[in-house]
Amino acid sequence: MGSDVEVNSPRADREAGQALPEYVGVTGLVLLVVAIVLAAATPVAADVSEQLICAVSPIVKEDGADDCGDASGGGGSPGEGYSPPSGDCEEDVAFEYVDRDGSPERTSVVQIDCVWYPNSVGCFFEHMPEDYVYNNTGDTVYLEEEIQDFVDCALGTRGGPQDDPNDESCANTTPTSEQIDEDAPPKVQVGCRVWPVPKGCEAEWAAYKDAPAGKERAARSGELATCITKRYDTMEFFCVTQATGHVESTEIQFLFFRWGDSNGTLIEKLGDGRIRIHILTGVELGAGVSGDQVGGSPISFDVAGITGYGTDKTYEFTDMQKAQDWIDWYKEYDSVNNKPISCSGARVQWTGGCGKNPHLERAEELRGEEPEHHELAEADSDIKKVKLKGGVHLTGEFGPIEVGGSAEGSYVGEVQIEDRRWSDGSRTATYSSSDIGGFMIGASLGARKPFSKDEKGKPTSSAGGAGSGDLLGKEWKGTTSTTIAWDTKGELSKVVISMDDQVMETLDKAGIDLDVALPYGFTVGGGYSTSKEKGTISKRELILDFNQYPELREKLGPTIDKMFPRDADGNLIKGDVEVGGDGAGNGVLYDAVEDYANVRKLTYDATRATESGTGGLTWQGLDLFKVTFTSVDETQTLKESSFEVTDVNGDKQTMSPAPKCKDKDFVEPPAYYSDDFSDPSTSRGSQQHDIGAEYVDNETPKFTEGTYPGTDYDGDVPGDRADRVGSLLDEYSEDFPDKNILVVKDFDNFSFSNLFGFVHLATVDGMDVIALNSGTVKNKGDGGWINWGFTGSYDYDADRKTIKFKQR
Repeated sequence: MGSDVEVNSPRADREAGQALPEYVGVTGLVLLVVAIVLAAATPVAADVSEQLICAVSPIVKEDGADDCGDASGGGGSPGEGYSPPSGDCEEDVAFEYVDRDGSPERTSVVQIDCVWYPNSVGCFFEHMPEDYVYNNTGDTVYLEEEIQDFVDCALGTRGGPQDDPNDESCANTTPTSEQIDEDAPPKVQVGCRVWPVPKGCEAEWAAYKDAPAGKERAARSGELATCITKRYDTMEFFCVTQATGHVESTEIQFLFFRWGDSNGTLIEKLGDGRIRIHILTGVELGAGVSGDQVGGSPISFDVAGITGYGTDKTYEFTDMQKAQDWIDWYKEYDSVNNKPISCSGARVQWTGGCGKNPHLERAEELRGEEPEHHELAEADSDIKKVKLKGGVHLTGEFGPIEVGGSAEGSYVGEVQIEDRRWSDGSRTATYSSSDIGGFMIGASLGARKPFSKDEKGKPTSSAGGAGSGDLLGKEWKGTTSTTIAWDTKGELSKVVISMDDQVMETLDKAGIDLDVALPYGFTVGGGYSTSKEKGTISKRELILDFNQYPELREKLGPTIDKMFPRDADGNLIKGDVEVGGDGAGNGVLYDAVEDYANVRKLTYDATRATESGTGGLTWQGLDLFKVTFTSVDETQTLKESSFEVTDVNGDKQTMSPAPKCKDKDFVEPPAYYSDDFSDPSTSRGSQQHDIGAEYVDNETPKFTEGTYPGTDYDGDVPGDRADRVGSLLDEYSEDFPDKNILVVKDFDNFSFSNLFGFVHLATVDGMDVIALNSGTVKNKGDGGWINWGFTGSYDYDADRKTIKFKQR
């Protein structure tokens, strides 16, 4: 059910990534706006807007620019044998347009020092030749010395590769327009890095490679660069370059602190400079936990992720000082929130109480003093069983090994199931375990071999488990995690299967052939090998990106949906997980993984120190996977990274460092930070809103004076509650015509998420009036009109009592 007003929201994604280089058409839109302004102010309006639109048309095609003119008019072109001004391409700068095959659009290119480049939109806009827009002579060739500022700008950002991705000298480098070695692997420079041309850019690569050297290839190079940039932007998850529980230094002043027996903080730094702070609450399930620290207390973390926690509220910062300011505020807030005061029994007897509680008063003050922050995500986790039905058979150097053992029997392990909700509306679900069960899940999704039979019906699998004197079952070490990501539209985005080197070492010690047992991305060729350096830990990630290969969603979606089921609201249904054994038809991802998956390897230097006063804890060699927040502090710093991709020829190419591990500095989008109270959990109290929902305050309305505060309404307040809701909607929608209006009886009965422009306007006779630009509101109570009402632009699901408001 939708409203009468249907307007798409222009709100930008709050988790937007890096801005793409200059040749991406977003900049073109800026030029278009400027063109319109100039057009309104000059007598040559048509020429101005047309030429500027054509100048940026490498990426963007705007309405009204169907014809960008031919080579001799409307801005013109010097042609092949131009003579003015000097006739020497080493002294002149020439601007031209190149036709696109089968398209009315044209691409703007420029020749400098006899080399053709895609026209640098930013440089052209900033250093436009003075007579370019107003020139009606058709002459678009200039002496280089006359437009030296443009030349310096254009060439000064097109240098060779650099280690620093933020280096301005190579920020706008695009693939060369000169001769190329067509027999060499498909690899080109975009920005400051040399990239393998990935699958998904076949058309752009073919057009670039087949174009003649010179202006035609220059025109195609911008399109190829755009494709490469977009593909790599979606291929990886963020890369953690440092994780810490306790650091004291002049650069990073975070102090690890524990609040409660199983609660703590994890601080991460990403490859693009962002800092993330996880506020973790623990979960304790008592005995019966088979995996190291999985599902039990205390919380622990390793290279494969965080385990043993109950809830996680994650904050993000682009500035170290802002992160420090927030953590300092949080430490004080945690120390006073819900803290009781103590007083003598005599005082209670004589006064009837202890008087005002200064701790509670200070907590209330601090709620209004929270420093700027960005609420990034919330997650909750649970521990469930993972069952292997039918058994798995394998052969190692010690002879036959079985997991399961009988048709009616099943292997049972445990896995931590995490459901994470990101503030942009996307979701991820992760199964993690340091037990064999986690490995089974990854193997069943990632490979054909572990859970299948050969053409003769004989088992060929190698999934690990119990056997040979319980060699695997009793000595299993290492963590496996499998993550499924859905985008803001609810569509499958990625599959990521992660294993640390201890998993491979466990299998290797049992004599298992790793090239058979492990899915593509984890095979090592010739047996297990690793640096085994003291104080070094590592993991590998197999990443399948559905944004790169959307055709795989339909093919693989049903299998993923079965293993990661979600309800109508998108929440993960946290039940036990069943994995079929031999002959169960698992491993449907194998072919896709073999052909399309990317692989990332991360190696960290790890240090740990025993927390003073805990008693009896000492250095235990390299056993860094049992580090816990309640007893040990640890820092992990990225040492090496690599990223293997499948190129347009179907070959594997490896680049180092991995793109997300040494990325351009993150640029915060508008309205990134907020100083509204975020309601974090503390040692004496949990947050007062649902996981995944946003905290909203109904105690401090913006307007308080008048019959309907904030409006000119001077009539009576209807006594009937349903009539009152209708009256409030009418009056407030009239006085706030650009806002959606929501009236509710009790905030506690509603869940608010993905809010933009939320304002609590007023409270009228027990009814709260809310204005908002966009967001999702779910009624958890009675859906009758006496309890709520809404008007504006929205979609309403009556069965789920959920409204999705859109920008009016």
